[in-house]
Amino acid sequence: MKLTSPKITCLMECSIDGRIDEQRWSRMYDPDGEGNPDVYYETRDKIDPQVALLGRTTIEKNFTSKRFSSDSFTPPVSTAPFLGIRAKEKMTAVFDAQGTLAFDSNVIWGSTLIMVLGSSLVSEEYLDYLRKHEISYIFAGADGHDYKEAIRSLYEDFGLKNILLAGGGILNGHFLKAGLIDEIYLVLYPGIDGFSGTNSIFEYQGDDTDKPSESLTLELLGCKEIRAGVILLHYAIHKIEEE
Repeated sequence: MKLTSPKITCLMECSIDGRIDEQRWSRMYDPDGEGNPDVYYETRDKIDPQVALLGRTTIEKNFTSKRFSSDSFTPPVSTAPFLGIRAKEKMTAVFDAQGTLAFDSNVIWGSTLIMVLGSSLVSEEYLDYLRKHEISYIFAGADGHDYKEAIRSLYEDFGLKNILLAGGGILNGHFLKAGLIDEIYLVLYPGIDGFSGTNSIFEYQGDDTDKPSESLTLELLGCKEIRAGVILLHYAIHKIEEE
C-alpha cells in the first residue's frame, strides 16, 4: 500500500549524542542568562499537526501510569474502529498494542485521545472500557505493529492528514523501518548525556542484521541556531528507488 495523502513529520529534541532523557543532559552553557528556549513547542506550533503519535512508554512516563485490569480476557467481538466523542479538535494517538493503559477521560493534554491496538492482543473487556469512556480506538493489525494500517485508519476514518510522530525512540524506529516518515525536525540541545544504553531518537528493536534506514536518504532543508546554542535541523526523507 502506498500512502500519498497523509504527511508524517517526526519532531524530537535531543542532546548532541542523540539522547532524549532531558533530565540526564549536561547543563546548558548560558553566560547571558537567555534560558532554555521552547524551540520544540515553537516548532510543533509551526507544524500545526492534526494528530500526534506517541508510544505507551512515553505516556506512562509523562501522563499516566494507571493500568487497566480485568478478571477475564475475551477476544474482540469486532475489529472495526470506534469513533468516540471528539472532545477537542486536536488528537493524540497512543500505540498500546495490548491495551494496558487506563484513562479517566478521552482528553489528554488538551486533545482527544485515540488508542491504537493489536486485534489479537487486546481484550473485549478493554474495548468496552474505552467505549464507556468515549475513547476512540483503531487497530494496527493483529500485533499492533502494522503502522501503515494505523495511518490508513487515521486518514480514512478520522480525516487526519497532517500527522506528528513524537516518539519515543522505539515507536520512531518502527516508523523509520516502515518508511513512513516524510520529514524530520530535530531540536539539538547543547548538552551531552554520554551514558551507554540510554534512550535515543530512533531505536528499532530487531537483530543486528536489520538496517531500518537502509532505503532512505536525507535532504537538509534547514539548519538554524535559535538561541542559547540550541540548533534546529530540518530534513526531508526520500525513499531510494530499487534498481
